[in-house]
Amino acid sequence: MTTPDAIHAADERLQTILKAHVVGATVQDPASRPAGEDTASAFTSAGALIPPYDPETLCLLVEHSNSLRQNVDAYATNIDGNGYRFDAVIDFDAEDARAKVADAITLERLAAREARTLPEGMSTTPSAEEVSARFTELRQAARVERARLDAFFDFACFDHSFVDLRRRTRQDLEVTGNAFWEVLRDGKGDLARLVYVPSYTVRLLPLDREAVEVTERARVSPVSFDTVRSRRRMRRYVQVQSTECVYFKSFGDPRVVSRSTGRVFDDIAALKAAKPDDGPATELLHFAIHSPRSPYGVPRWVGTLLCVLGSRQMEEVNFLYFENKSVPPMALLVSGGRISEASVPRIERFIEENLKGKANFHKILILEADGAGTGDGGRAKIELRPLTDAQQQDALFQVYDERNIDKVGSAFRLPRLLRGESKDFNRATAESALRFAEDQVFQPERDEFDFLINRKLLADMGIRFWRFRSQTPVTRDPERMTEMVERLVRVGVLTPPGG
Repeated sequence: MTTPDAIHAADERLQTILKAHVVGATVQDPASRPAGEDTASAFTSAGALIPPYDPETLCLLVEHSNSLRQNVDAYATNIDGNGYRFDAVIDFDAEDARAKVADAITLERLAAREARTLPEGMSTTPSAEEVSARFTELRQAARVERARLDAFFDFACFDHSFVDLRRRTRQDLEVTGNAFWEVLRDGKGDLARLVYVPSYTVRLLPLDREAVEVTERARVSPVSFDTVRSRRRMRRYVQVQSTECVYFKSFGDPRVVSRSTGRVFDDIAALKAAKPDDGPATELLHFAIHSPRSPYGVPRWVGTLLCVLGSRQMEEVNFLYFENKSVPPMALLVSGGRISEASVPRIERFIEENLKGKANFHKILILEADGAGTGDGGRAKIELRPLTDAQQQDALFQVYDERNIDKVGSAFRLPRLLRGESKDFNRATAESALRFAEDQVFQPERDEFDFLINRKLLADMGIRFWRFRSQTPVTRDPERMTEMVERLVRVGVLTPPGG
């Protein structure tokens, strides 16, 4: 029977194995990390929560694994590597655009009536003139918003593209279970830049005891927001590089937090009065693979940790065979006598110098031995016995390693084709595997990311007319397209132009 104590004991054994295989092999540099001031103690002194698995150790495991990297790269490429687009909330060139504008005005007036801010005598149904005037106004505002969006996402990062930022974020998310963006604002408080923060350098602080009043935007119609206030317990973060600590606050936290100490102040003046060279903390956006037992995310492949470690040990055993476990191709056996001491180096030299190349193909090795006695009983016998049967012909534990690779791939729910294995696939099975991965794995992850961008970033920017959408891979099959067009022409749906 499985008890909670047994489960915790198993988890402790797993952590012990993890540290013994990876952490124990790391030697810290005393010049960069003085004694007593290493990263772990810096996080502890800052009051950070301990993650379920050490993030830096997880990064090292991926670097030394023969199966994890290809799965992580498949996620980053297929989920985040196809770019993005902006979909219009209302297509002002469509036939039903004016009807949607009228519906939006109605929703806004209904919300105003519930909030008791609707002027007396105003109908919730707009007139045709009101719809026409609002249509022209919204159409122009949508064009301005699109220009703002393009400008922001084209220059969202300092030295790389937004797509590259997403790929880095996905790699961190799949390797450590967590990913972080630092959000920078300009002097007006608007979003200005997004900065990638390595996840292994960041830790979470406990939730603050006191709730904070937070202002957020919520949609009341497809093209308008309303301000919503709520009280939430916010979280701060700490990043440690060498021995330097930098504190961050959660995205949307209105408080003034010290960058160097993490203390909360009433305003920037109080912060400067306490420490003139200090500054306000910037915001951090946290992505995580949900774990029910920790505010940290947990990578989806942790359940196959023993498979990852076992495959690594298998690779080391096979590698060390060439240095420590080699078996010579043949043995020279002498019975009833012995070979003189001078013959041994002569045989070795003959094998090295006179048995290589086609010119020496028919050369004969002559061996002489001294008998141990006289007569027939003292006759020496020399035998060359091949040892190729005792030599290892292939790597060990290949089936075990293959099963481990499949287990890791199943944790990511990826077919073999996307992990770089192209054998045993034909066109039908390949298309079926790609369709499964797209529908069951990649698209749900894109939808979750898009929701976060629309709910957090675009709402903070006040974007009303556009929604962020991740692009999907474009697959074209000329044969199927030709067959489909022929069928449509045959039934009269399409009519080819005359010529």
